[in-house]
Amino acid sequence: MLNIPVYKFKAFSFEDRIDSLLEMSNQYGFSHLPVVEKGIYRGMIRCDDLADILDKTENLGMHTHLIEKIYASDRMDWTSLLSLMMKNETNIIGTLELAGKYIGIRLLDDILNLITEKTFTNEDGYVLVVRKLTADFSISQVAQIVESDNAVVLGILVNQIAQETEVEIKIKTDDINEVIQTFRRYDYEIITQFEEDLHLQELKEHSDFLRRYLEMGN
Repeated sequence: MLNIPVYKFKAFSFEDRIDSLLEMSNQYGFSHLPVVEKGIYRGMIRCDDLADILDKTENLGMHTHLIEKIYASDRMDWTSLLSLMMKNETNIIGTLELAGKYIGIRLLDDILNLITEKTFTNEDGYVLVVRKLTADFSISQVAQIVESDNAVVLGILVNQIAQETEVEIKIKTDDINEVIQTFRRYDYEIITQFEEDLHLQELKEHSDFLRRYLEMGN
């Protein structure tokens, strides 16, 4: 169990104005903000949705339909926490005690830093590097691709290069080629080369050559 810190962070209420939430979002770079009303955790609100509201002087209570029921328990393990945050494309998540009381927030950066430090060095697995246009990239999709092939994400490093995003993923799997082929189907460029994958590529090239040869004969 990795120690993912919980930060004491005052949640917003229905009485708070939209502009005050956006000011906090801009200050910390949060994608979402937690909302608590009358001592009850209501969920999180996406800051992009707040930015679309025309009258920023309105109270949050006028836009409760935008609040998403996203939260984590203080006992949630880091793999579940990471999966939950990537699925909801958030870099912050409201954290609750077992009794349901809001106690603060956890940050995606802390999770990525800790699992990178621990698992990239200590856990056995394949390190796969893939690349895609930033406009089409989604970290949640990366996790879903790995998990769809019954593999486990041990660590992720993300690096943006010009108009592209390069992702280094440490994966625990019995069949790395199955994962690679799934990434290819989603139009990811594979940067890492494995011996098994090179063999499959060679077979594919031979098959394509034979197909073209037979088509020419017809």
